[in-house]
Amino acid sequence: MAALHKLCDAYEGADPSNAVVQAAPVAKEPELDTPALNQILYGPPGTGKTFETINAALAILDPAYLAANRADRAALRRRFMELERAKRVRFTTFHQSFSYEDFVEGIRANVDDDAGAPVKGVSYTIENGVFADLCRDARRDKQLEEHVGIREDAKVWKVSIEEASSSGDTRKYCLSHGEARIGWPKAGDLNTADLNEVGQKIGTKVQSSLDNFSQQITIGDIVVCLASTTTISAVGVVTGDYEYTPKVPAGVRDDYVNKLPVRWLITGINFNILEVNKGVRLTLQTVYRLSRITWPDLLQALTAAGVKLSVPVQPSAPTHEPYVLIIDEINRGNVSRIFGELITLIEPSKRAGADEALEAILPYSKKPFSVPANVYLIGTMNTADRSLAGLDVALRRRFEFIEMPPRPEKLSGVSVSGIDIERLLTVLNLRIEALLDRGALPGHTYFLPLKADGRLIRLASIFRHQVLPLLQEYFFEDWQRIQWVLNDHRKVNPEHRFVEAEPWDVKELFGEGATVSGDRQAWRVNEDAFALPESYLGLIDHALPT
Repeated sequence: MAALHKLCDAYEGADPSNAVVQAAPVAKEPELDTPALNQILYGPPGTGKTFETINAALAILDPAYLAANRADRAALRRRFMELERAKRVRFTTFHQSFSYEDFVEGIRANVDDDAGAPVKGVSYTIENGVFADLCRDARRDKQLEEHVGIREDAKVWKVSIEEASSSGDTRKYCLSHGEARIGWPKAGDLNTADLNEVGQKIGTKVQSSLDNFSQQITIGDIVVCLASTTTISAVGVVTGDYEYTPKVPAGVRDDYVNKLPVRWLITGINFNILEVNKGVRLTLQTVYRLSRITWPDLLQALTAAGVKLSVPVQPSAPTHEPYVLIIDEINRGNVSRIFGELITLIEPSKRAGADEALEAILPYSKKPFSVPANVYLIGTMNTADRSLAGLDVALRRRFEFIEMPPRPEKLSGVSVSGIDIERLLTVLNLRIEALLDRGALPGHTYFLPLKADGRLIRLASIFRHQVLPLLQEYFFEDWQRIQWVLNDHRKVNPEHRFVEAEPWDVKELFGEGATVSGDRQAWRVNEDAFALPESYLGLIDHALPT
């Protein structure tokens, strides 16, 4: 038992001078009150990195709940899923095909197969990736949106209430009575009118305006009222469905029979919309979507210009809740390609609102983009896939790294057919670390199923189908070293060896004239050994009874 005592003493700290290699220290958990904006949990496979991301996310999003329920995994998962449904936390996995277009923004092709659509074919739109989506939501003032009735993912529409050169009496009436109105009474009720037939008489742009006004604009969307081709006079939120009013109120043009209920948030302004609309002027079409503008973008531009909302009850100062993006296997993607220019913007000192804040112009949408200070990134990194030294230097500098080593103590008290699983993993990893490095140690989570199912057949399955393939990968099929790790070369009884070597009979295979070396060996896996407790006891100490 001397070999076993020496290895276990090194692990437990009884006599560090006897240790072959010092065991990895247990990583400290991040402080709940000061979570890092960018952090990566790194370690070998099976150490619970993805498992730990739930705790890391809750430490940011709901630290009080985490502290009160740390020992109740089911409760933590429920709370995490609640936050996920609320879109406060997102999850993605990097891989070799993951790109900038998936992460930030890209062009997507859409096939219009709607039977009622006036024009069918393929259209191309610029769509946000997972990170840009998260940043957009993090900039939202949810308290304000709930207060005034703005929906999530609200679209922004331009509406011309009368021509810019008119007296504006109808416009004044609408802005003071909570309405938006447009004309074309000959079409009748737009809910029942055949717009395809109407379009033949009035043109496709008018047809599109009528369809947008009656069918496409949704409760909670934003409408802006035209003042000129470069400015708007009002901003409102749609509060009800389209209505057809053949008889119009006094002071309204007779032909303005189509009505939308609107809560006007801002009136009496002359706000230049060119910058937020990426330099594009407003057109004469009566109603169309401003696809280059989102509500958070518009609100940010209005606020920067000193324009305040004229709502009856002004909510308190906005409270921007934290948002979390979990990136599993962050080192498996091409980080430089995926992050692009955002690699600089995620730095804490470059976030929006910081003294050294920066923004970039996105390549497809041409929108200015910055990373809000309430966006947190949590990555996981498998050190067996790629060493920490090989990770993109720019990424390493902007993230805090939290080590997640194997923790055999998590298996304390687990015994299978007299085999101490904590000691088994301890000895196995000390041997691997002596031959390779600590980045390739199998983690404790491989063996956690043994807590609920302590049968030998379960241990055999773990070793045969998970541990042994890992060793084959780590040692590049160097079976002799695998045999050393498993202690097979010192086991007295061949039946207890997981891996066995058989010399080639060169003369029998090739005859007398062959010059093949006779030192080569054939290796085979002894399937029967996995079903014997002595095989695992011998891994711990070859001197155990056979």
